Amino acid sequence: MEKQNLRYFPIVLFASVMGFAAFTIAIIQLENIYRLNPVVSSVLIAITTLLFLLNGGILVYRIFRHIENVKQDFNHPVKMNFFATVSISLLLLAVLYVDIHYYISFVFWIFGMVIQLLLTLTILTKMFWQAPFNLKLFTPATFIPIVGNLVVPIGGFTYVSDEINWFFLAIGLFFSIVYMTFVFYRLFFVAPLPPPLLPSVFIALAPPSVGFVAYTTAIGTIDTFAQILYGLALFFGLFLIIQFIKIIQGPFFISMWAFLFPTGAFTIATIQMYEATNYLLYNILYVIQIIFLTALVVYLSWYTIIAWSKGKLAVADS
Repeated sequence: MEKQNLRYFPIVLFASVMGFAAFTIAIIQLENIYRLNPVVSSVLIAITTLLFLLNGGILVYRIFRHIENVKQDFNHPVKMNFFATVSISLLLLAVLYVDIHYYISFVFWIFGMVIQLLLTLTILTKMFWQAPFNLKLFTPATFIPIVGNLVVPIGGFTYVSDEINWFFLAIGLFFSIVYMTFVFYRLFFVAPLPPPLLPSVFIALAPPSVGFVAYTTAIGTIDTFAQILYGLALFFGLFLIIQFIKIIQGPFFISMWAFLFPTGAFTIATIQMYEATNYLLYNILYVIQIIFLTALVVYLSWYTIIAWSKGKLAVADS
């Protein structure tokens, strides 16, 4: 096995920042519902920030010291999509910091928004000129740059005009429909996903979940379309639980961090549904989801630490 080296540090680990951020937002909502002291969420914000600084620092190091490896990742048909986890992480940190320090939050958001737009344009352009496009390379991970556009308005209405936020919301919703069609065609009618990419199926849960949160943030209430988005998220959640039981029985892959953010986003949506409707079913659902999220955070963190200690994390083709 090749010696562990930061030049091969997987960009996919930025998904850990996204996952912890979504988990933290869900905990903040829970603390607000039960009027709890925000001790847990404060600790989680600190952990999320440290994870971002760690991953960001390593990415900057790779750019300056091993730029060719970074270029290889960005030119890889699957890995390139995970660069959007950087912009999404910034956008989620903006949400976490909005009540802590407005200007720090705004800096996170503006950088996240600009990077997100540039990545969306760049990646779509790369796909446009790559002809013919190999459908086998179209995986649920392809959703990531699109989902990032749905994250922009979640914090964006605090800082800029509605027009800018609706611009990003429109991009995210439109391309989510297009991508969903291709992804399910790919999953059902083309060759099965390789084992390391199987966890990425959970990313399909993100568009309706994040779309719900962004849309309800934009209109300030829950209307029929919001109900449709949540219903889709609920169905995908039930479908993916079955797949999760099968996937978790196999070996651990770093790509399993793809479980956390979509599940966290769906939990946030469920909590919002409960707050809006006071419906008992949503209360039961979000309690179950919080428990599942907590177990998932422990599982993913533990096995990632083990992978690092065994030298299996930052290696070529990880």
